[in-house]
This record gives sequence, C-alpha cells and structure tokens, in this order.
Amino acid sequence: MLLTVENLSLSVPGHRILQDVSLEVGTGEAVGLVGESGSGKSTTARAVLQLVPDGAQTSGSISVCGHSPADPDSCRAIRTEHAAMIFQDPRSSLNPVRRIGDSATERLVHVHGVPKAEATRRLVDLMAEVGLRDPENLLRRYPHQLSGGMLQRVVIAAALSTDPKVLLADEATSALDVTTQAEVLALLRRLRRERELAVLFITHDLLLAGAFCDRVYVMKDGSIVDEQPGKTVFVDPANPYTKALADATPRLPEREPRHA
Repeated sequence: MLLTVENLSLSVPGHRILQDVSLEVGTGEAVGLVGESGSGKSTTARAVLQLVPDGAQTSGSISVCGHSPADPDSCRAIRTEHAAMIFQDPRSSLNPVRRIGDSATERLVHVHGVPKAEATRRLVDLMAEVGLRDPENLLRRYPHQLSGGMLQRVVIAAALSTDPKVLLADEATSALDVTTQAEVLALLRRLRRERELAVLFITHDLLLAGAFCDRVYVMKDGSIVDEQPGKTVFVDPANPYTKALADATPRLPEREPRHA
C-alpha cells in the first residue's frame, strides 16, 4: 500500500477531532473518504502531510511510500516527493498577485532546485497533458484571468510536477459546475491509470464517490463507520449512516407515465 493510516487519533485542547481512523490506498487505486462537513475528512488528509493544528496531540501511525510524517526528514520527503494535495478552491493555492507560472513552479524551483527555465518547460508539458491550450500564454496570466475549471487544471499540473505517487484530492471538484466537474474527474481517472497514482478522494458527495472510487470509507464524528466497494456504496448501503447519506442525496422525480 502506498498510503496507510492506522488507528489515527487527533485532538486539540478540549476537543477530539479524529478517533482511531484506519484506511489504506494502493497503487493505481482511488479510495473515497466521504462524510458531512466537520466529520474529519480534511483533517485526516492534512495529517498525512503533518499539516495539523498547533498544539494538536496525535497517536497512531501513517505511512506514505514507506515514510512516516512523524519523522522530520521523512515528512519533508513526503511533502516534496511522494505526495501532493489538491485543495477545494484552486484560487487559494495560487498567489493572486503573482503570475500563474511563478506560483505553479515555486516548489520545483525553491524546494527541488530545478532551474526556472526547466521548471517552466515541465509545467508547460503538464498543462498540455491536463488539457489546457496555449499553456505558455496561460503561465503569464494572473489567477483572476482564468476560469475555475482552468485553474483547477493548473493546480493539478503543479501537483503532478514532482511526480508524486500519492494524490490527496480534498473536495477537488465541489467548487466547479457539473460539466467542468465531469471533465476534471475524467482527467483524474486517466492520470490515475497512466501514472498508477494512489488517490485519496475526499468529498461530501456519496454518489460522486461511488462513481469515481474503487472503495469508499464513510466518516462520522471523526471516525470511520463504514467501508464498501464504490459500486455498491450508494445503491446498496449496508450501514445505517451510509444509507442516511444516500437517502439525503437529491434525486429527480420520476416521470408519470403518459396516457394516450
């Protein structure tokens, strides 16, 4: 397994956020992490990169490509080489007063020591790979000059620039319209297959997770309460809470039969 979380608990003074969370994601696998807002989904993903609140107390273990984020040197390797994260709002990942090319190549240049020209060439190739036209021109623009879907593709390209094996997608499509969401999901599906990425797909949408993921974990109040194959988690949920999530999903009303 490229990502393994075992009995992860996390608390801050006066509040427990995670309780005995265990999950795993293998090579080329997409695994969903579903739950209501505040259930602990994003905190679990951030803990993989050791992005936890100040003063937080943690227990349990995390392994990313054989490295533990609890060790400072291993944590640096995880953040810079083995794992990458895509956040819900792509505009929050890019500096609004810097050109897109400067922000998107920053990790390659300042962390990996890649020359600026080479980093730019690598990003141009990746932006073309994720379906962006005229990437050289886009790199000279500012974030406000691109649509949300285009920015999300830029962020995906930047995340892939260090060739990670684990991709943490935190509500990566929820801020997009339905058509753009479908395009980004198709892109992530293709990249997962071609690059054999291990994808942890975090969402509040059980239907979306079932359609995109091989397996789905369901979270409630900081704990994993269910695990099911993606193909059955929405249509035949076994757990009462999972069923409640499925039942809460809006559905189009059935058409009444037309009478001659």
